[in-house]
Amino acid sequence: MAITQNTYTGNGSTVLYSFAFPYLDTADVKVSLNGTVTTAYTFANATTIQFNTAPGAGVAIRIYRETDDTTLQAVFSPGSSIRASDLNDNFDQLIYLGQESDNEAASATATANTALSTANTALSNSSTAVSTANTALSTANTASTNASNAVSTANTASSNASAAVSTANTANTNASAAVTTANTASSNASAAVTTANNALNAATNADTNATTALNNSVTALNQSNSAISTANSASTNASTALSTANTASTNASNAVTTANTALSTANAATSTANTALSNSSAAVSTANAAAADATAAVSTANTANTNASNAVSTANTASTNATNAVSTANTASSNASSAVTTSNQAIILASQAISLGQKSFGDLYNLVAGSPGSKVIDLGGLTSGCASDFFAGENGGTANYNCAIGCGLTNLGTV
Repeated sequence: MAITQNTYTGNGSTVLYSFAFPYLDTADVKVSLNGTVTTAYTFANATTIQFNTAPGAGVAIRIYRETDDTTLQAVFSPGSSIRASDLNDNFDQLIYLGQESDNEAASATATANTALSTANTALSNSSTAVSTANTALSTANTASTNASNAVSTANTASSNASAAVSTANTANTNASAAVTTANTASSNASAAVTTANNALNAATNADTNATTALNNSVTALNQSNSAISTANSASTNASTALSTANTASTNASNAVTTANTALSTANAATSTANTALSNSSAAVSTANAAAADATAAVSTANTANTNASNAVSTANTASTNATNAVSTANTASSNASSAVTTSNQAIILASQAISLGQKSFGDLYNLVAGSPGSKVIDLGGLTSGCASDFFAGENGGTANYNCAIGCGLTNLGTV
């Protein structure tokens, strides 16, 4: 591929940069710094650019040819002579334009390929982002389910704790009632003992009085007998009271035992209730932590969903850009094909011109079939005019060559 540009990287001190491509006019040589065209330079010589100020370090320098494609280098007028140098310049112009078209097409193709690769990478990254977002969403859903289960477990623990507290309260109430009953039994037992003591004292006094009555008066025998009978009844009653007191004491002891058992049971129930309360507090703390984790998981899921949406949007943009890049690449490829076709045609015409420049008119004339005076060299329509462009005449002697360019016929003289 023909060279149509040279590139360098500035270092902040160098001002002279050479280039290795031919050109027709200095105006066709262009210079850009970091992609921006500049005119702050002069020609140190025919193949060296001298900047007014050294390009900075890292600046991308591009010296390239941009041949004029609007005006021919040489324009032929009817009746004027045609110089080989003018023909060569015109065909060089065509060749240069073809070379530049080829290079630009190759550059466009490379750029399109790079854009396509970048688009494919972006598409792959977007697919990865969508997959990651789906994974994050699945994780968030699992966390939400676990949080719901934790809340359900905490609620169950709370219900069980409430039931345990209720049971403990009932046990405490029952224990209090048992203590009250035991206290009442103990009071009743104490009253029974007091009554028995009083009865015993009364019996003792009665016996003393009976003895005194027996000694003091026989007449009081009946009364003493009655007193004895009363004393016996009192003794019997005292024995009965003592038995009743013993039974009450036994019952009181049993009540105390029952009360102690109830108290132990109440203490155990209280301990169980405290344990249940502690467990319920731990369950509430766990439930709160699970709720916080669930909230964080939901927030993370929302963030992941947002990132996934952004990734999808970016992927869609990348896909659109990739489509545009492919379209641009196709257009560039089509333009490149057209440029190659044009350059091939230009090369063919240039080859014909070079071949034409290497032969004299007489040599060309001798190669044309036909008899002297009737030979015609067709120039292939160099101009648009009244007729085809050609050379005609006879070789040697005093015969003249005629050149028809456009509407004019020029006598070229003898050869």
